[in-house]
Amino acid sequence: MGVQPGDVVEIVKDGVTYRGTVLPRTEEIPDNVLVIKLKNGYNIGIKITPEAEIRIIAKGEPPKKYKAPVKVVKREDLPTAAIVATGGTIASRVDYKTGGVVAEFTAEDFLLSFPEIAELANLRLKQVSNIFSEDMMPEYWVKIAEGVGEVIKKGVDGVVITHGTDTMHYTAAFLSFALRNAPVPIVLVGAQRSSDRPSSDAAINLMNAINVAVNSDLAGTFIVMHETMSDDWTTIHPGTRARKMHTSRRDTFKTIGDRPVGRSLVLARGGRIVEKTIEIWRDEFRRRGQEGFRVDAKINPNVFLLKSVPGLRKDIFERILMEHDGVIIEGTGLGHVRQELIPSIAEATESGVFVGITPQPLFGRVHPHVYSTAVKMVSVGAVYLEDMLPETALVKLMWSLGHSKDRERVKEIMLTNYAGEITERSRPNAFW
Repeated sequence: MGVQPGDVVEIVKDGVTYRGTVLPRTEEIPDNVLVIKLKNGYNIGIKITPEAEIRIIAKGEPPKKYKAPVKVVKREDLPTAAIVATGGTIASRVDYKTGGVVAEFTAEDFLLSFPEIAELANLRLKQVSNIFSEDMMPEYWVKIAEGVGEVIKKGVDGVVITHGTDTMHYTAAFLSFALRNAPVPIVLVGAQRSSDRPSSDAAINLMNAINVAVNSDLAGTFIVMHETMSDDWTTIHPGTRARKMHTSRRDTFKTIGDRPVGRSLVLARGGRIVEKTIEIWRDEFRRRGQEGFRVDAKINPNVFLLKSVPGLRKDIFERILMEHDGVIIEGTGLGHVRQELIPSIAEATESGVFVGITPQPLFGRVHPHVYSTAVKMVSVGAVYLEDMLPETALVKLMWSLGHSKDRERVKEIMLTNYAGEITERSRPNAFW
């Protein structure tokens, strides 16, 4: 089509004129589609047909790796935050000259995009991956855990992990188990909306994540994200009880079945921090400085999360059970499957497969002694996992099976509360 990334073009098609900057082509974009960034900041793809007219208004330059014109200056009066990057929206920026997204990850880039963080902490940066959140795999959890372990052992006041939001709660759950006796806060943070959008939540989330990491007396793994749709408070969620509950809202993360740990507020004006506040609501997480930190990232990923649904085929159910070392079943109601499937559970547990039951409704807990179906399931070896979230149970089972092949030992590990994944009792006020 004779145009290059960075060119400003006008496209006339079907009587409509579109003007914008040509974006770089990716593998997913067909050859006959041109993607441009409009003046309002949005990207559109236009299928180029023979009758379409393309005019080059100005020649541009292809995207270049960005070098930020700022320097990192260490301040002795500030704590040190390690930022461990895994990828995701929060760690990318847009070259507005070409409209292309670049993923340079340096302290300078962070300071240019979010200059206020220079007043919160000195930065120490480590990149362990650069992938989309949906591409996260269990082996990457291990790399993240090892990366966090390295920066903690070198000495930092807190750790911030930038992560895509889609699977953040899985990673948070794994780190909650794998980072034993963490002496500082380990805070996962992301963004629902990219930094080139006026409604981006990236800056607020990152500033508050750093604030919690270096200025709170917490220790353990947490998620910090918007509390509401407004740019004010952010919520501190426990790593084993947080879940993404909306595809696009900025307050997508909620603590399920329990209280959040607290909240954080950082206000900035003109590149300066004018207020920073932390409220902690749960004293059991106040344990900064504890000893005995170690990375315990043994894992067996041959585990499956299965939802019990009407019409679930018996042959598929049996195949899933027998091809995995462990299966978490989201049971209906108080934790049930169709009675026809119970003999399949018996066959699997007799073969050494661990079968755990979690609540499909999310809120509340499973109970094995109310209905006869559950009584039968327990009698054939199914293990009821209290009010553990299904995703957390999946991750914990991978971690448990990484430590033992003995089903009774795995059961003991799964029913031990390590990081708030099991509550002592269901809170009436924890249902929203």
